[in-house]
Amino acid sequence: MATLKTGATVNALQARSEKFRSAQRLLLEAIAEEAASLRAVRPSSPEMKAQFETTLKEFAKNRGRDLYFPFLASGIGSGPFVQLLDGSVKYDMITGIGINFFGHSHPELMSEMIEALPADTMQGNLQPGVEAADFLRTILSMTAPSRLAKGWMMCSGTMSNEVALKIVRQKKFPATKILAFTDCFAGRSTAMQEITDNPKYREQQPTYGEVEYLPFYDPAAAARMGGALAHAEMVVNHLKYYTDRYPGRFAALMIEPIQGEGGFNFAPREWYVKIFEAAKQAGIAIWADEIQSFGRTGEMFAFQTLGIAEYVDVVTIGKMLQACMVLFTEEYNPKPGLVSGTFSGSTVALRAGRRTLELLRDGGYLGAKGKIAQLSKRFETQLSEIPGIGAPVRAIGGMIAFQPGKGSAEEVKALLLKLFDLGVIAFNCGHGPYLVRMLPPLGAMTEADVDAVCAIVKKAMA
Repeated sequence: MATLKTGATVNALQARSEKFRSAQRLLLEAIAEEAASLRAVRPSSPEMKAQFETTLKEFAKNRGRDLYFPFLASGIGSGPFVQLLDGSVKYDMITGIGINFFGHSHPELMSEMIEALPADTMQGNLQPGVEAADFLRTILSMTAPSRLAKGWMMCSGTMSNEVALKIVRQKKFPATKILAFTDCFAGRSTAMQEITDNPKYREQQPTYGEVEYLPFYDPAAAARMGGALAHAEMVVNHLKYYTDRYPGRFAALMIEPIQGEGGFNFAPREWYVKIFEAAKQAGIAIWADEIQSFGRTGEMFAFQTLGIAEYVDVVTIGKMLQACMVLFTEEYNPKPGLVSGTFSGSTVALRAGRRTLELLRDGGYLGAKGKIAQLSKRFETQLSEIPGIGAPVRAIGGMIAFQPGKGSAEEVKALLLKLFDLGVIAFNCGHGPYLVRMLPPLGAMTEADVDAVCAIVKKAMA
């Protein structure tokens, strides 16, 4: 075995075979040459459009539902640009709902994918590869100043949340109930749909009375009450009401430190601290869902950005990580048999995830003066100056949302389709007002890219 300078372990074929290295160089050169031609927005090709539409209709029929956008990727892109199967090229500002922070066809990640070729496609919890060990070691080295010391890999964010739920319930047995927050999203499994505060996601599905909701931070309401601490006191009163009504029944307080689908909502540090301290006094675990916010907020974790690391007991992460994971303190390490599963992730995902962590850590992205903070501020400033945006832009690192007009669902959908036609792919969030949501690939963007995207938004708004 040999170890690369990045900390990745490689097998004998990769370390010793010049043929492998030569083939790798040729593949990377071919990808780079093709990607170089995709550095601008362009319309679809008339020659490719008919076949694209046929394939799109067939796919929609087979899945039983139309796609939100007429989108099928060609398999290549270039940084913030993605090429569709019809030959068009667009700015990708939603990146698979937050997956591709470093954009498309990133050479470092392409190299990791090639490195994974000799290995088994999928890795399992019974027979993991060395890539799993590298991945876990790397993420655990980045959790300070929290108490998180262990991690378990899963293949989806929802399943990571399922494992988190099992861990806190086992630790707090016989307590089973969960305190969550209004507008939260946890996933769409049977358990997670009950935690998720959206009745549409559990229509005609059973619920079990295991979840109670606390009000999430609302800046307008806080201002009326006298500030964030006054709002937090109101939330704590709700918490005490439930713990008095159901004594000894609550296992965890589940919170997205920055709500994703709910509308990119977040609060000042003192708000979280007051609520978390009340929960701790009641013997309730703090479970933070960072599946969407991980890596985006200017620090590796949102709990680091918000200054609340000392309080978290269990944290779930995913999306831009490429794989998904539950992190937990030594105290919450589950008993053998509670957590398992065939798959822990693909070899490609584990290698790419480890390299993503290294790029974030070493590439000047983090901190108050890092690239994430600088590009986020540029987005916020320019979007705020566009006529027709009806409320302050919500921006924290690479999580950016804005309200067109009055924020109706119809306004947002119309704007998203217009943006798509003009060459920018975004999505929605919030539940009234509705917002345009962007999770831009800041790891592959320049200031000029931000300017170009905002100019297209301004054109679409006009």
